[in-house]
Amino acid sequence: MVERLLPMEPDGSVAWSYALPGLQICQLTGGQGDAWLSDSLRGPVCLLFCQAGGLQLYLEQGQVLDLNPQDILLVSSRLRVHRVESREARVQLIRIRLDGPTPFAALTSLWGAADSQLLTHKLDELLQAGGGCLLFPSSLWNSAFFAQLDDLPETERGQYCAMKGVELLYLMQSKAIVPLRSPGRRYWDREQVQSIRDAHDYMLENLSQPLTIEAMARRFHISGTFLKEGFRQMYGQSTRKFLQARRMDLAADLLRNTNQTVLQVAASVGYESASQFSQIFKRHYHLPPAQYRRQMAQQNV
Repeated sequence: MVERLLPMEPDGSVAWSYALPGLQICQLTGGQGDAWLSDSLRGPVCLLFCQAGGLQLYLEQGQVLDLNPQDILLVSSRLRVHRVESREARVQLIRIRLDGPTPFAALTSLWGAADSQLLTHKLDELLQAGGGCLLFPSSLWNSAFFAQLDDLPETERGQYCAMKGVELLYLMQSKAIVPLRSPGRRYWDREQVQSIRDAHDYMLENLSQPLTIEAMARRFHISGTFLKEGFRQMYGQSTRKFLQARRMDLAADLLRNTNQTVLQVAASVGYESASQFSQIFKRHYHLPPAQYRRQMAQQNV
């Protein structure tokens, strides 16, 4: 069973809620108090959608499970959690709590398919195989979920979350969406965790600079191997993929909103070669930089 400390109030607040038989959905917002964070896991099965901040679940086996913004965590009472901590001063979650002897049935019954009972059985098996939790790191599906949620009035968000919860479970059992193979990392102390966070923030603040694992490891007094392993575990992707994606995000913004040449944009995001930058940009946006700029300009006319 998950260890519970105190009731959610007064450290956490509910912005909106929605309920169906065996199903409770709400948006939780709070500070760094452990009480409401532990309470957020209450229930036979919970789906947690992290909107802001982040959580660290310290497991009894000595592992730490990181939940970052736009991550989704499916967790059951099988998971033995020693304590829960927030990573930021403010944490915001969408929680779908499933109750009853067959918790998944509360969602799968909404699908209306004849094989919903079989689907429930498959989901139970997947969650048990994951040791009581499955972590789905930030992806296009996750991003679309949060973007659409923000556009809806609060009165419609609960029903939207219920239907998207069904969709997520269906995609999970069909393997269209796959959880991390090893969602829990081994125990690291606070200084080690902070070093990885500092490296993450440093990368974001220095996208125009040449960045290497070796140089960042020296700067933050950790080994290159630890930095690569720790970054992947905490943020769900390699430093190379993370850095490349953030650079392309910035490049797209510069192409849309400035008059910088392609060469200048390339330099602004850390590329000395305009041709190399153009190749990588095209892989991300399926258009060369100049054509992307023209297309964006036409859409804004």
